[in-house]
Amino acid sequence: MGTTSWRGQILRALQAINHIGESSHAAKRAQDWKPGMAVKGLYSYGTFNAVFDRAVTFTNWLDMKYPGLKIFRNVEREMTAEFLQEKSMTCTTNTLQALVAALRKLQEGLHAMNWIGEDIVPEDWKVQGAERPRGAYAPAEAAAIIHWVALRSPEYGQALRFILSSGARIDEVFHLRADKIDIAEKRVQLLGKGGKLRRIPVLRAGVLKELDLSRRFVYLKEEQGDRWKDGLERSVRQACDLLGIQRRGVHGFRATAACEFMAIKHALGYTEIEARKELAMWLGHNPGLIEVTYAYVAKDSPHALAFVSSMFVVNSVLNERLRLEV
Repeated sequence: MGTTSWRGQILRALQAINHIGESSHAAKRAQDWKPGMAVKGLYSYGTFNAVFDRAVTFTNWLDMKYPGLKIFRNVEREMTAEFLQEKSMTCTTNTLQALVAALRKLQEGLHAMNWIGEDIVPEDWKVQGAERPRGAYAPAEAAAIIHWVALRSPEYGQALRFILSSGARIDEVFHLRADKIDIAEKRVQLLGKGGKLRRIPVLRAGVLKELDLSRRFVYLKEEQGDRWKDGLERSVRQACDLLGIQRRGVHGFRATAACEFMAIKHALGYTEIEARKELAMWLGHNPGLIEVTYAYVAKDSPHALAFVSSMFVVNSVLNERLRLEV
């Protein structure tokens, strides 16, 4: 097992508890399941894939923090606690809960393979607090972070500028296709959650001209995989810490873009409800459920109001009007 990759170890561990096609309800009865208990085993492809992806995120982090580690038997509970504590600084409560559950499921598979003698997930590690929005970076904060990141990785800096102009999720940026970028119309097509496609305008057309369209995918490279996303998240965390800015993750740039989007719509004369419906569609949500937009732009958000007086909002409004008149 010493030469098996992290991915290979994860896959074999999850296969050891793979019960896809069997009834989870029957398993609950057989395991004398009680409310609050986790059912042993994996019973759907969706859960299997989700656990695999989150486990890979953990091992990518291990590679960066503890490059000498090669097998799970040498992973200590303190390392997992360190990883979860770091994630708790930028992840929402729901995301963190899903991550902890995935690691415990991985741990179950590792025990089934007899690859670990002790638990690697601290038994007393619990997610505290209710779900709360991560919020947006102020415009000056976003600019400072992008500048710091771009000096160290021009590609990551470019990706953050794209998110700030499109409101895209990090996974949507990672899978951005060159043939879905229309520079002339200042629009891009994004592959969102659940395979849903949306074609949206960008807030600043100049960002599209920065992209390398010579490859099928702008950022996706086979040899990098999820390391690209983890690296971007890590760069933003480092920038925040060194610049003294509250951590809001890469997702904070999506929220900042949402604030700018709302400010533009208000300047164009949209009502609050109309603007939030447009924002919901732009972000890839159901326009009938505008409540989700409050997680990105709070009512009377100071960040959103700050955008109203900024020059790029004025320019965006003028450009929008010119486009409508053509």
